[in-house]
Amino acid sequence: MAEHEVMLPRMSTHYDTLGVAKNATAKEIRKAYLRRARALHPDRQQGRSPADARRAEEAMQQVNVAWNVLSDVKKRSEYDDKLNPKSTTRQAGQPRPSASRRPNNPPPRSPQPSPTTNGRRSIDDEPGDGSVSVWASLPVLIIVGIILGILLVTAFDNNDAGGENRPVAPALDDQMRDDDCFLFVADSIQQVSCSTGRAEGRVVDIVPDPGNCPANTENTIQDDLVLCFERLIPGSVNAVTE
Repeated sequence: MAEHEVMLPRMSTHYDTLGVAKNATAKEIRKAYLRRARALHPDRQQGRSPADARRAEEAMQQVNVAWNVLSDVKKRSEYDDKLNPKSTTRQAGQPRPSASRRPNNPPPRSPQPSPTTNGRRSIDDEPGDGSVSVWASLPVLIIVGIILGILLVTAFDNNDAGGENRPVAPALDDQMRDDDCFLFVADSIQQVSCSTGRAEGRVVDIVPDPGNCPANTENTIQDDLVLCFERLIPGSVNAVTE
């Protein structure tokens, strides 16, 4: 698969769009959104055809809509109610449907001698109408279903993984949280306690694009993510005010 190729199938729900389960936690939803947003970022579409770039832009719009709903507790609850409407209950006093009466079993018939063909029994000699029982074919259906399931899972994994060149979700959003403090070491950052007075910045947010940083904050790119921060006064826990 090409380095910049992004494969996102047309999804049916917001959970499918972000690639998470319906019972995913807020942290899992946030990580999935950042992963999708990085893969679909316009900077990663350079060198692609206009049609592919347009499809990536449309997919990014779907990702943003899904994130807007699933990141809000109230919106997510209302969305879940729409996905799983409660079934209507039987009204009080409404009679239950009566079970159909089963006819009395007819008396068993005496077995009749079966004809033979050249000393061998034919299918007409066997009881029943000669049709194959569905239970006899059940093991075959189960095996076929298992094979199809394996093929579908393999296809989805290949599609979601995007090959060896697909960007891997960094560990930055696992290590740093809002209000964590850090100091710069060469081209990277090192997390430190805010109370030490050694910190150079305090995390405000972690986003996929610098344009998503709140106003009056600085930003630095770490592991393909943008860390929005406020710079601290040296030896203090207070932010530098302009």
